[in-house]
Amino acid sequence: MAIDMLLGYVLLLVGFVFFANGMTVLGKTGAKEVGVLNFAVAVLILIAAWKLHDQNLTAATALVSVFALIYFMVAGIFIHGYDAKGLGWYCLFATIVFIWYGYHFFGLEAAIPGMMYYALFCWAWALLVFLAFLVFALGKAIAPAVAWLFLIEAFLTLLIPGMLLLTGKWGPITALSAG
Repeated sequence: MAIDMLLGYVLLLVGFVFFANGMTVLGKTGAKEVGVLNFAVAVLILIAAWKLHDQNLTAATALVSVFALIYFMVAGIFIHGYDAKGLGWYCLFATIVFIWYGYHFFGLEAAIPGMMYYALFCWAWALLVFLAFLVFALGKAIAPAVAWLFLIEAFLTLLIPGMLLLTGKWGPITALSAG
């Protein structure tokens, strides 16, 4: 149960950042304050990643760390006005990581029912970061669509599953250890 709760915590925090970043890209919030949020969440989920590592979940540690690195970069961009091209290229790398993790989680579905949802989340995040790559690295004019995808994914892939994990309403890893 502790692992599912820790993953729920990470999903909840990442959901806040997805929502805030989407609102920022739409011009509804200031970049500097959302940059501070990105930095704070990066630190908190990096701590959570090491807690996962302590439980021999190194793959989860790596996946959470990919998010943390993105948020450190976004914090610098929003707070200091750095160029986002580097973030864009990092997003291309993250796309590949999320696709791979999606296949990894999909393959675990037979042994751990519910892991298919993690696969779907990873593939949704892969689409998002690929579109971010197109915007930030290649200058494609699709930022509003990316912002709306941030908002949709904040709820469907992060807030809702995170809250289900935190409240014990869903927990594939807990179910595995109980069964």
